[in-house]
Amino acid sequence: MFNYFDKIHVFRKFLLSYILILIIPLLASFLIYQISVLKFKERAMDTSKSLLNQTINVIDQKNDDVEKFVYQMSLNPDVKQLMYRNSNTDKNVSYDIYKVRDSLSPYLYTSTFFRNFYIYFNQIDVIVSPESAFIRPKDYYNIHKYNALSFEDWNKSINKTYLSRYYLPATEVKMGKNKESIITYVQSIPFDSKANPKANIVMMINEKEITSFLNRISSRYAGAAFVYDDQGRIIASDHLDKNMISFNKSSGTYSIQNKKFMYIESKSNNNNWTYAAIISKEKLSEDAKFIQTISSLIAFFTIIVGIFIAILFSYKQSIPLNRLLGIMPLSETRKIKDPYDFLHSNVEEMIANNDHLKDQIQNQLPILQDSVIRKLVIGELPSSKEAMMLIDQAKLPLKGNFGYVGVVQIIHMLKAMDKEMLEEMNVAQLVIQNELTDLFDGEALYCNFDVDQVVFLLSYDHKPSIQEAQKVDEALESLIKRLEEKYSLKVNIGLGRPFEQNTDIHQSYEEASISLPFIQSLDDEASVYKYEDQNPEGNIDYYYPIELELRLINAVTSGDTDEVQELFDKVYSENVEQRVLTQYIGNQLLASLNGTILRILAKNTQLNQVAVEDICNRIEELIGKKIDFKEDFKHIRGIFTEITQSIHERKFVGGQQVIYKLKEWIKQNFSDPDLTLYKIAEGVGFPEKMVPSIFKEHVGVNISDYIEDVRITFAKSKLIQTNESIEDIAEQSGYNSAHSFRRAFKRNTGSTPSEYRKMMKIVEE
Repeated sequence: MFNYFDKIHVFRKFLLSYILILIIPLLASFLIYQISVLKFKERAMDTSKSLLNQTINVIDQKNDDVEKFVYQMSLNPDVKQLMYRNSNTDKNVSYDIYKVRDSLSPYLYTSTFFRNFYIYFNQIDVIVSPESAFIRPKDYYNIHKYNALSFEDWNKSINKTYLSRYYLPATEVKMGKNKESIITYVQSIPFDSKANPKANIVMMINEKEITSFLNRISSRYAGAAFVYDDQGRIIASDHLDKNMISFNKSSGTYSIQNKKFMYIESKSNNNNWTYAAIISKEKLSEDAKFIQTISSLIAFFTIIVGIFIAILFSYKQSIPLNRLLGIMPLSETRKIKDPYDFLHSNVEEMIANNDHLKDQIQNQLPILQDSVIRKLVIGELPSSKEAMMLIDQAKLPLKGNFGYVGVVQIIHMLKAMDKEMLEEMNVAQLVIQNELTDLFDGEALYCNFDVDQVVFLLSYDHKPSIQEAQKVDEALESLIKRLEEKYSLKVNIGLGRPFEQNTDIHQSYEEASISLPFIQSLDDEASVYKYEDQNPEGNIDYYYPIELELRLINAVTSGDTDEVQELFDKVYSENVEQRVLTQYIGNQLLASLNGTILRILAKNTQLNQVAVEDICNRIEELIGKKIDFKEDFKHIRGIFTEITQSIHERKFVGGQQVIYKLKEWIKQNFSDPDLTLYKIAEGVGFPEKMVPSIFKEHVGVNISDYIEDVRITFAKSKLIQTNESIEDIAEQSGYNSAHSFRRAFKRNTGSTPSEYRKMMKIVEE
């Protein structure tokens, strides 16, 4: 026999093949990963460079705005006039200063760079800003004090010196109680007055206006960013540790000291500023490391799982080969070096000579045919080509692509199927199949569909003629009579329209199903129901008009159980006793009733949420199970009744509580002459619009009449029990005046307060 070592040899061949298949894509994946990491790092560098250039463009634009402003000020006639004044004691200086300040004010809100700026006029020693003018420059310095410059240094180096497009690097300035890092820009005017500048335009730019753009780079890559001019002065910086960089005076550039960082810079053509970014290599490769870790873990688990699967598959694949080779004599297998060659040369002959195998295949043919018929009927074959392939494989005796699909429905009154009932149904289905075979001379194909249905299929090689259609009708009528007379078996038969290609068989089946009566009754006469005679796609012929649905919704929401029961009796009578519903139409009626329930639940948010979810679940169960119209109708009716009772209980109990609160509040506050509906609603915590209607519904009178009745009752007791004046009683009863009180009292009692008091005293005496 085939020994152990030969079996290992077969297993090893399978295993090596699977492992080779596993290794090739892993190697390819590794190469792709390496390339992806390199590209990722390159892309990160390009992104950083792009962010740096975007920052340059934005800040250059801001600087351009500053240059434009300076140019406009140099041409401003008001600035020019004040610039050439020789003394601040001139009688028109004050007016000129006012005009300059007025000219500067609009610029204060044009850009964040213009938050703090001024013009120093050298000849009159005056500072003019958009908000004020300073006859003494030291007053301005005291408000904007440079920590690194004294007043004298500040006044000399910034105000009195000729400077052109000069930027003082960021330095700390105390502005009131706050300290800010300020970049100072200075431009002397006129532009050609180098020996004796008439005025200096000074802009104090918050360093954050520039670092906010640099921060996009430094924060993203855990580094720093800074800007330096052509002299190497750092104008602004973000997260910069100066120990990280060094300046080369000969080249006028900075370089990085720490190898853990990368240095990128880009120069602006606008003002010769250089923008530099310091990027953490660790942060740059952080995402790449994450990808590397994930890829390594995936590769590791892939190898482990792949080897396990390879071993499992190799073992399973080698078992049948080992068994086949094991049945051969040892001497014969020894003559063959490769077991695969042996199997290849002998398997076909072995199968051809195996009569038992042929018998088994033939015995399975009816099961295969039943399966193919089911697939055709259900519509699981999307293409005609696939359908024809399965029909040929199952050897179905279809004459052509034309024919009919029908459904034989066994009429019974069984609601639940036990073992005996199922056996009876199986016998009934077998009887129907035999009768179909005899009736159509073995040309009808059929399969059992559900426990009480048999689906049959009649095929033709041409479109059925009118005579052939009549012949089918007569045959089916004959089948109904034979089953009832011969076996006491009552059936209805649904017949769809003729199909003209095998992919339309499903459509014909659906038509046959929905043409059957929705309510099966042993008392009704069995018949053939043709889809083309009923046209279920036309007007829905069931009774449930919109007026009745609205009445039903109103009855439920008002809690009127009797009205709901009466309406359901009408729906049942009209649809069951006055009409014969088909499957399609009956389904539509039940769906409409379920829809009404869902609309009621959506509108009545005061219902208990748990109860609502339970009702929704019960509706889903109704939709999902096989339809039994009478039982389902009864179930839906019960749901309607349950909702109606729940709403009634909530409305009654809740309404009584609200009325109690309203009455108590009115008794305590009726003396308020300014009592309004708004105050009442606010006092009891109930919507103002609903107060009159709920009060009228439960008490039977208007709330205004009730308030007047309470006030008059109180006034009566006061008139009888005290000698207080009519005016005092009117005020205590909640009336604005004695006149309105008298009118209300007479309207309510038929007499004036004085007459009532006299009358009651006479009665007491």
